[in-house]
Formats: sequence, structure tokens, C-alpha cells
Amino acid sequence: MKKITQKLALILMLALTGACFAQKKIAFIGQAGTYNDDLSATNVEYLPEGDTAAGIWFMEDFGVNTPNVTVNYLSFEDAAAPGANLSQYNVIWIQYDPETWTGRLTDFPRSRPEGDGTKHSMLKKSGFDWGRDEATDGPLEDAFVAAIKTYYQGGGNMLLGNFAGAGIEPFGVINSALSNPWEYKPNQDFGDVFPCACNTVGAWGNWWKGASDSPLITGITTSIDACNETLPYISFLTSGTEKKNRVLQYNLDFGRIANDNPSANLATKRGILEDLLQAKILVLNCGGNEVQGLEFNPTGFNAGKGTVISYGAGTYDWYVGTNGNNNNVKNLTKNTLLYLANKSNLSVASLDGSLNIKFYPNPVQSDLKIQYKGDLTTSVYDIRGSKLVETKSKSIDMSKMSKGMYIIKTFENDSNKTNSYKIIKE
Repeated sequence: MKKITQKLALILMLALTGACFAQKKIAFIGQAGTYNDDLSATNVEYLPEGDTAAGIWFMEDFGVNTPNVTVNYLSFEDAAAPGANLSQYNVIWIQYDPETWTGRLTDFPRSRPEGDGTKHSMLKKSGFDWGRDEATDGPLEDAFVAAIKTYYQGGGNMLLGNFAGAGIEPFGVINSALSNPWEYKPNQDFGDVFPCACNTVGAWGNWWKGASDSPLITGITTSIDACNETLPYISFLTSGTEKKNRVLQYNLDFGRIANDNPSANLATKRGILEDLLQAKILVLNCGGNEVQGLEFNPTGFNAGKGTVISYGAGTYDWYVGTNGNNNNVKNLTKNTLLYLANKSNLSVASLDGSLNIKFYPNPVQSDLKIQYKGDLTTSVYDIRGSKLVETKSKSIDMSKMSKGMYIIKTFENDSNKTNSYKIIKE
């Protein structure tokens, strides 16, 4: 084993410490001006009961009881404001369901016109409103889209809750080179504005299509349901929960993928959806034709961008009523936020305090890409300090390396500056 310098030993110690204790910054982005404002004092059409409950859980439960996490609440207007710095967050959670008729929400964050062309106010702190001032609402929507798109394209990770999932096209998650890329957004929406008493009795759940050992379902008990015994079943809303069944999903029985592949079976259609969107299906209905949760990966046309997870099932409901229980919705959300935080570009402090070089994906399975315009000499060390690779290439093959943590040390040839980073090999 080559002898390592005291400086490199310090870097390794910092990296190991950071792996366990690195503070993560996560932001919840919602409509109201404050996380616990239920907008009851305004003239909004309906109260966003689920969004308010989600914000309160995030700030008062998740943010208080989760170690090594710092949380913040931002309104849509805060996120769109000049000078807002979203890049400081490892993850942002955009939550949107103002609980009006679902068809009005499917162009989020922009307003979908009514049949007569009428548009609504979508993003202001005062809540969803029938009235719209194009002079202020239009620029707010544009600024919000630009802010989120910049964050995502810079490697920022996102959770999109409920109808925020409609943002995958304007935020740049869908390949813009596809013909009519908006046709690859979720293509089915429905749901009630008020809970239906007919749905209160009985638990509701979904089938988990992700890996059975996925960290996304850590601590969640799965079972086998007779409707589909090939996938684990998760109960998200217990009996007694008041259910509105508000849904934004892909229905593979119709829409662009079904139309382009009329003879394909459901398994083939699911594979086509995953390939076209560089995504992994996480949540399905019993029949497998309704895709209700997806993980969009930073691969292919999205290389170098962030990871996005979207949940749009009717069971992903933050409003439970008086006697309801959605603990598995909370568990799934907590796991998702921590999973995305740990997938962000993790690094230890560089020797000169500079962090201007980007590595992706992180964690990595095969090729580690390096984003930097200048010339670099890059070395890879294991946690014992042994140098494994030294290269001037902007791509490093780590496919044969063991799973675990590695230190990447870069030397900028023009400035003679040294930086060190932590990379996770899966």
C-alpha cells in the first residue's frame, strides 16, 4: 500500500465523518405564504387541506425529528423571486393540490384554459383563484418555471407531489427532442373535491414496482394482495381515512404510448415508457395499466441533471379527516426525501475552499462523468488511501470497483488548485 500524506488522511477522515453526519438541506415549496396557512381567510374556491397537512408534517415532524436535516418552507413566489438561491438545497419537494377540479391543474405550474379560454391564478400566495391578472400571473409562472428548471438542470433533486407531477415537461425532465413532448406527461386525472363517504370504509393501497429492497420503502410493511400476487402491496390509507381519490397518472390504455404501440402488451408499454422518459416505475395499480409513481434518472438526455421522483396516486393523500391514518404516505415521503438528499452531489471541503467541479451520477454504478471546462488530473482513492486510478479523462470507469465510498482528488492544471470529493459506488 502506498503511503498517504497527512493532508489526504485528513480528507479521508472528513469524508468518513461527512458520510454519517453531513447536514442535508431540504426545502418544501408550496402555495401558501407560510407552511401552516390553510388559506381559510382568503376567497379561494376550496381549501388545500392536503397541502397544508403536508407542509405542517414537513416542518413540525420531519424537520424536527430527522437527524442531520435542515428544512425550510418556501412559497411559489419565494422560489420565483429574484435572488432566490435554490442551489443551496440537496432536495426540493414541490407539493401542489389546491383541490379544485383536477382538469384545471394538469398544466401546472401554468394555468390550463377552461373551454371558453378562461385562465386562473395558479401560484400566488393567496391561493388558487378564478381571477387572473395576466400582468402578474404570467410573469410569476415564467419565473417559477425558470427557477425550477435551472435548479434541476444544475443537478438538483426533486420530489413532485400530486399535481406538481405535471411539471415534468416545463421543468425539462421530458426529452424536448421528442415530437410534442407534452404528450408524454401524465395523461389521466380525476378525483373528488370533497371526501366521498363511500370510500371511508376499507384501506387503500398500491403495488410496489420498484426494487423490493429499495430504501424508498424502508420501514414499510408490504403484503401480498390477491389482485396482483406478483408485486408487493402497500396499504397507504387505512380504513376510516376520508378519501378524495385525486389522481394524476399515466394510463397505458390510451394516450401517446398506447397510440404509438397499439399491439403492445402492458409489460411492453411500461418498458417503452421507462425508456422514453429515462425513468423507473415505482408505483402501479392492481392491473398494471396505471403508472402512479416514477423515478426519473439523470441518464441519457438527462445526464448531469437531478433525480426526480413523482407520486400521483389517489393514495398519496395528505388529508385524512378526523380518524384517518396515512402513516405509510409519511414513511414513503421521508424515505424519498432522504434518498434524494443522499443522491445529491456529495462532497467534502476542497483544500482551497473551492467546489466548482461536478461529478455525476453520484452514487455511480459504472461511468463517473466529470463536468468542468478546464484541464484536470483526477485520481481515485479508496478509503484506505490507496490510489486506484489517475487520469486526465472526463470519464472514469468504476464498474469493476467494489461498492462503497471513494475519494476523488482533482488537480486543476491551469490554476494549480486541488479539490477533493466523496463519491459513492453502488
